[in-house]
Formats: sequence, structure tokens, C-alpha cells
Amino acid sequence: MNMEITPQTYIDMNKEFEEEGTMVRIEVPTEEGIEKWKTWIDPHMHERTTEPPDMVQDMWDAIGGRPGEKK
Repeated sequence: MNMEITPQTYIDMNKEFEEEGTMVRIEVPTEEGIEKWKTWIDPHMHERTTEPPDMVQDMWDAIGGRPGEKK
């Protein structure tokens, strides 16, 4: 589902929240604000902050090593 998001989308959502009695309101952005958000790219999105553990090796280590492995 590809929906065009406009300031009116936020106005309609706020109206629906009021009708339902939901205590949530969304700040209505400008068209420029919406476009800026849609084109923004996080340059660090896919960088790892920590090295993932080798969980298989961790399990082998927990039971004393692999079968037949010489220590």
C-alpha cells in the first residue's frame, strides 16, 4: 500500500483521534517537512556498533568443546 502523505493526512488522523476519544495528537508538519523526512538518509544506519558473538562456538565452549576435538 503506497499512500501519499500530506499535511491533510495528519489533520485527518488528529480528527479521528478526537472522535475516538484518544488522548493523542500529532503535530501537523509542513509539506517541506514531510519531503525532508522522506528523503533523509541515515549515513550510519547499517554500521555495527558491536561485533556479533559467534553463538555456535559459544555453545561448543559451554559444553567443553567439539566432540573429538583435541585440547
